[in-house]
Amino acid sequence: MHIDYNILITYGGVARKLEKGALIFHEGDTPNFFYQLVEGSVKLFSSNTEGKELIQGVFKDGQSFGEPPMMLNKIYPCTAQAITPSILVRISKEKFLLLLKDFPEYSQNMLQLFSQRLYKKATAAQIWVCNSPEEKIMKFLEIHKVESGCKETDLWSVPHTRQQMADFIGIRVETVIRTLSKMCGEGKVKTIDHKLYF
Repeated sequence: MHIDYNILITYGGVARKLEKGALIFHEGDTPNFFYQLVEGSVKLFSSNTEGKELIQGVFKDGQSFGEPPMMLNKIYPCTAQAITPSILVRISKEKFLLLLKDFPEYSQNMLQLFSQRLYKKATAAQIWVCNSPEEKIMKFLEIHKVESGCKETDLWSVPHTRQQMADFIGIRVETVIRTLSKMCGEGKVKTIDHKLYF
């Protein structure tokens, strides 16, 4: 969801600069703020005791993140971290709820956003039922290509690193690299100047 920057500031929003790798909130924290990126990118991820990550989502310029736990008064089920130098605006939950009351169109936008995210989670589950690493990678690429708005017949530049792909689909990065190399040899993907295309 994107809320006009000036409205956020009027309702007490504060802009913060973040370095790459900066943590915004941790799994298990109590949500007290609404967050919206001005520029940069943030990932939401879960991790196990061995440090293995599963990316829940990546958010970019103008997008908000972490709203469902805040609206439900539940702890965060994941951690948020800047993956590039970023600027975000945060506004207290109380002032955010007042903003929604004063601007009901943003409540409608939030409902639409939550519906989109639920649909995205359901399509992501298709990756988990795939058996082989190649099937998982193909499904991942197909889903993200459609989401990007790229036509099926066009060559799409994959914006994710091999590590991010591994973290999204829950397999080791070495497996992703090996599988992509095989897929490249079979003409299912292309690599141009170390950049992956599908």
